[in-house]
Amino acid sequence: MSVTVISMRNLRLFIFLYICIATTPVLADLDETYKLTVGASVSDYDTKVRINSRDDSIDNEIDLEDVLGFDSEVRLGWLKGTWRLADRHRLNLLFLPFRRSSEKTTTRDIDIGGNIISSGASIGASAKTNVFDIEYDYSFYKRPDIELAITAGFYWMNILTEITAAGQVTINGSDQSEFRRDYQANQRIIAPLPLLGLSVDYEIVPQWRVRAAARYFDITVNDVEGRILSLNLETEYYFTKHVGAGASITSFDLTVRQDGVVFFNTLTYQYNGLQAFLVLKY
Repeated sequence: MSVTVISMRNLRLFIFLYICIATTPVLADLDETYKLTVGASVSDYDTKVRINSRDDSIDNEIDLEDVLGFDSEVRLGWLKGTWRLADRHRLNLLFLPFRRSSEKTTTRDIDIGGNIISSGASIGASAKTNVFDIEYDYSFYKRPDIELAITAGFYWMNILTEITAAGQVTINGSDQSEFRRDYQANQRIIAPLPLLGLSVDYEIVPQWRVRAAARYFDITVNDVEGRILSLNLETEYYFTKHVGAGASITSFDLTVRQDGVVFFNTLTYQYNGLQAFLVLKY
């Protein structure tokens, strides 16, 4: 009889412990070593290139969307890798290449570096951009389900704008226009800009995460002056332990001025976008 009583007590204890374990949330785990993100986005761009001479004889701004006919809505892909070097240390690398082009007949005169392309000319333009975003994160506060970090890194942009035209062109310094079939002009800006910021990662449940990040810097490095502001809010949902999908909202604002021997060249680059991506973590 006593054996039966002890067994029933053990059974009740087992059931009690099972209920406690089953109803207690599983602790989150933000400790994956590697993470690969492949994404696509639709962004609304506003891009301007300004060419200024040191003696102020040239001061021209070219709006790539309004003047050259670039689409303001851009679809592009990107790749991001994350490596957790240690418990509180992460390294992120983002690569974002994209190309934009347009062809149109001008409805007004366009001034490019003092050369006037007359209204009615056929004009083609392209902008080739490669972005490398290198970021180091140090988590000054870390728990199983939340991670607060300070971030530091470089946003490295290489943008080449090329313009070709066929039509009446007035070359700088000349009073007469001439018909040109092969007019060409290009403008390249290379901008390595540092960034500092804060980020927070929070795991709502083991399958669902959210992340918010803000970065900003304003600096002069050698012959490059730059100001950059980046805001990002994203969420991820994991279907398995290693595979998930996510979405994010990004706002980005960059101004770069590069001093040359003869010219000051300025790029203003803004976009707001929605992104969707796939995530692999291990």
